[in-house]
Amino acid sequence: MRPFVLLSLLFVPWVSSAHEVRPAFLQLTQLQSDAGIELYEASLRQPQLEGRYLGLQLQTNCASKPVSAGLTDGAVIEVFELRCEASALESIAIEGLERTLIDTLVSIQMLDGEVMEFLINGDEPAIQLSESTPGVPVYLSIGVEHLVFGFDHVLFVIMLLYFVNKPLDILKVVTSFTVAHSLTLALSAFDLVTLASAPVEAIIAASIVLLAYENLNDRPSLIKQFPALIAFAFGLLHGLGFAGALAEIGLPENSQLMALFLFNVGIELGQLAIIALVLLCLTLMRHRVWFHQVSYQLPLYVTGSIASYWFIERSWQILS
Repeated sequence: MRPFVLLSLLFVPWVSSAHEVRPAFLQLTQLQSDAGIELYEASLRQPQLEGRYLGLQLQTNCASKPVSAGLTDGAVIEVFELRCEASALESIAIEGLERTLIDTLVSIQMLDGEVMEFLINGDEPAIQLSESTPGVPVYLSIGVEHLVFGFDHVLFVIMLLYFVNKPLDILKVVTSFTVAHSLTLALSAFDLVTLASAPVEAIIAASIVLLAYENLNDRPSLIKQFPALIAFAFGLLHGLGFAGALAEIGLPENSQLMALFLFNVGIELGQLAIIALVLLCLTLMRHRVWFHQVSYQLPLYVTGSIASYWFIERSWQILS
């Protein structure tokens, strides 16, 4: 009895046009703090979503003057000078964030070397520095949300779980995938391996199509015989996909290893949450055999269709 079928249906309303959800990044660097005047350099990096830039705007209680703006691969970077005369820097808001699913990592580098980091989102797109205190480490939170809202990664994990139904086999597949993406994530984070994000995302979509096809095909294959090996091979690619989100914000210079560790732990926590939800669906379905029989193939066709659309769209963006 092959399980793990309901969860992919939960994502259909969102994933048909989903791209990898990457955070925005606001870097504030204090340049002066004397004579009642504070000066900051503010760099706001916002990702591209579905071929469009998000139009996010930085709002603070200080006077702002544009310095420069530029485009990189999949992101726009705006640099401002903030001059705080009437009062110290107190409030930071990202206007337009409420229209998106993304978060913004705010990193503030003070003259004395102190670094403060906050994570703000569309539900609370503003912070008051005198009232806000960092909660859960921000890189851990970004890792969790990147997995949970990275629908291509979620669907890939679900397609993998179609191949196995024993606890030991599940452990082998999940461990192989984890080891592989952790390896390439680390290598990419330290610039030891670099690949353009667009081809990587297109191949990730193709991997989902392949797994959906194999699950619908009754013939024996290497994927079905060695699912853990296939999970490892494709996990290497997914690690490069995870690295794309990390590249948007970078690693803090004074704690690179810890930030990378927390980001990776966050990914694993998100992955385990998805697997737990799939197992819960399995438990419920065992009491509804007829429902299991009716619903087994539908998620495969839906997932395969969505991933095919992703592959065509992402390939077209590369060619155009």
